[in-house]
Amino acid sequence: IGVPLYMMSLALHYVLLALEASREAERRALAAQVAAREAEVRALRAQLNPHFLFNSLNSINSLIGSAPEDARRMCEGLGDFLRRTLALGSRESVPLREELALLDRYLAIEHVRFGERLQVERIATPEAERCLVPPLLLQPLVENAIKHGIADRVEGGRVRVEARREDGKLEVTVENDVDPDAPPKRGEGVGLDNVRRRLATFAARDARLDVSGHGATFRVTLSMPAREAPGEDARG
Repeated sequence: IGVPLYMMSLALHYVLLALEASREAERRALAAQVAAREAEVRALRAQLNPHFLFNSLNSINSLIGSAPEDARRMCEGLGDFLRRTLALGSRESVPLREELALLDRYLAIEHVRFGERLQVERIATPEAERCLVPPLLLQPLVENAIKHGIADRVEGGRVRVEARREDGKLEVTVENDVDPDAPPKRGEGVGLDNVRRRLATFAARDARLDVSGHGATFRVTLSMPAREAPGEDARG
């Protein structure tokens, strides 16, 4: 009797060891996936600041000779914007209202450059402003709207940002005027591709980015699940 019991206990012991090894392998695989995802997010974030900083420095350089006071104001605005970018960029997600506040500071910098040629319209419901989004999501879209739309028009134009929440979804639209006769510029899809990939890491298949153009209007629409941080409803 002792021998069969010993063999059964030995077999059970090996089964338990195999199960534990399997669980450990699954944990390691999951940890590797999480690390890879975090590395991708960091890489995508790292692409934002140098691109924006390069354009801003070019703008400041162009103003130093003709409008030194405007160049000084742009330097101050750029410093404030970058400080806030570092604070938001270190977080996994932020309420949309914080993302919009950062966007306002970016637009203040561009207003120094374009003056009355840049018109901005921003609409966001309180319900939408409480929703979580990846940090630094909207600035590349608005930068593209200005660079590839407003800057090409002698009379300037309008950038419109609208956010609304409906049926469990947050939808954000960035729309700008364009010159329909202007030739396409190289690199126009880099910012859009970056935002599309960041949405994919944020909400996988539940998020999407749609692009459409009609005559003198170009539109980018973001759609993602409407999620709130704990306590946001009470604060809102």
